[in-house]
Amino acid sequence: MHPTLFHVFSFPVPSYGTMLALSFLSGILLSMYFAKQRGLSPDAVSDAGLYLIVSAIVGARLYYVMTHFSEFCPPQGSLLDIVNPFQNGRIGISGLVMYGGFIAAIVTTALFFKIKKLPILPYLDVYSPGVGLGIALTRVGCFLNGCCYGLATKAGSVLSVSYPIVKPLSPAGYYQHVELGGATGLLPTQLFESAGGIIIAVTLYLIGRSKFYFTGLQFYLLVVMYAVLRFFIESVRYIETQKIGPFSHNQLICIVLFLVFGGIIIRKFTSIRPAH
Repeated sequence: MHPTLFHVFSFPVPSYGTMLALSFLSGILLSMYFAKQRGLSPDAVSDAGLYLIVSAIVGARLYYVMTHFSEFCPPQGSLLDIVNPFQNGRIGISGLVMYGGFIAAIVTTALFFKIKKLPILPYLDVYSPGVGLGIALTRVGCFLNGCCYGLATKAGSVLSVSYPIVKPLSPAGYYQHVELGGATGLLPTQLFESAGGIIIAVTLYLIGRSKFYFTGLQFYLLVVMYAVLRFFIESVRYIETQKIGPFSHNQLICIVLFLVFGGIIIRKFTSIRPAH
């Protein structure tokens, strides 16, 4: 675990923030490359990228605040902490939920291209493999930061990570050594999701080059595949918020998105008539 990658003079460079920035940069550059290949405008992709980045961060923060609002209510918290980047001796806002950013970025990007009177689905397609890559890189940042951790594992499990006892303890370290009283280790759910992001990126790239491709398919599959991935991750990671029946808030969203976009894919395939 390395929450700080290195220092520039006395200024710490955080692992999570670095990987998040790298995920946005690499995803947009990859999307610009795919746009050029398909005769779309790379400039439009980069222009929309700024709105995508801002909306993703704002959406991720708002989702966290909505599901953890008690943290910001007096006396244990302050409403100012929702936007205050200077907390606990660190710079940055901790508490982002990727699903909130994922949904906000999709909506904002679609609105951008609608306002610009450009075709929405072709551009969402070229963004899709880059989103998978972004998921992979961001979750590496989560692992280095010691957040978004999994449930406790049994002794001797090969799928186990033990977080070090250092000061200050990371969220994962606190959960393992304080809340659980010194568990053997935790599931590295961050790395599970990172691997899933790579699979999504490669699959969508190959789909875009296959004979099965139609406009919108990469985007629809991105939503479906991420819904499946996140549903699995939610079942093995530590959930702070109260569940709704057997499911977390994110799992309920996963089910809805899977049914809606899976249905769109099925409908599209069944409506394609073979050439005579």
